[in-house]
Amino acid sequence: MSQAFYSHAFSCLYDERAPVGQLGRGVHHSVFRSVQWRDIGGDPLEKGRIHDFAVIWDEDHDTRVIEAAEKLHLAGFLWPVVFIGERKGVLTILFAAMAGPLQDRHTDHLASIRAIAEDAGDDRWSCQMGWFQRVEVLEEGTNCNGSGIINDAEWRVVNYLNGIDALWELGEKSGAAV
Repeated sequence: MSQAFYSHAFSCLYDERAPVGQLGRGVHHSVFRSVQWRDIGGDPLEKGRIHDFAVIWDEDHDTRVIEAAEKLHLAGFLWPVVFIGERKGVLTILFAAMAGPLQDRHTDHLASIRAIAEDAGDDRWSCQMGWFQRVEVLEEGTNCNGSGIINDAEWRVVNYLNGIDALWELGEKSGAAV
């Protein structure tokens, strides 16, 4: 089976086309690579950096998620995104926890991201945003705000997202300038 083509704006590194296992309602994922021109704090860079992110698919594999990611990329707002997915008409975006300045210094960025994400073309969906914290050992109280992206128990969602991150080291690639 050949890999699906999704975008001219970024490339697909890994693609699951159908559910694997018993998580949520048919959860599966794909990993994409883009070039970003902002550092993890949101400041402009002189050279682009490699940035990987994952799309979390539900059972219907709604490719409008890719359209939303492309719009964010072309507007210069994909740099903090590590996970993006749609479930039940809600687009969920999880930002790298290290992109904390996004909340503090760039509140207009969050409003812009929400506006772009909620425009699904002929249809509209709502947008929910959260933070993904990379953890080496899951501890009691660990929370990545990921329950909206997958319909399952929080601990299972956190483990799934951490597993993807462990394999792909999502986000900005340190020292990987273009």
